[in-house]
Amino acid sequence: MARDEKDLFPVGDFYEVVDARTYLRTNNKIIALCVLKSKFGKELKLYQWDWRGEAKGWKVGLANLRIERLNLEKIAEDAKALATQHGIELHWN
Repeated sequence: MARDEKDLFPVGDFYEVVDARTYLRTNNKIIALCVLKSKFGKELKLYQWDWRGEAKGWKVGLANLRIERLNLEKIAEDAKALATQHGIELHWN
């Protein structure tokens, strides 16, 4: 990943972004799966950042999840089932 691409993810100085996949990027929100490197090793995290304006910049929203131990396939299956059961339309590409 080129240096300018790493700068697209506001993780702070503690981490280095090694690789990432962006799932949503608007003027006000970024959601991405990031491979991060710190002095403790590599981590895989799902992030959501929210733009809080020029004075505050990008802030981590409610998503800052280490996912190494999460079964994302099961989460996706459950999300589909709950969405169907409750009439919620999923907007997955």
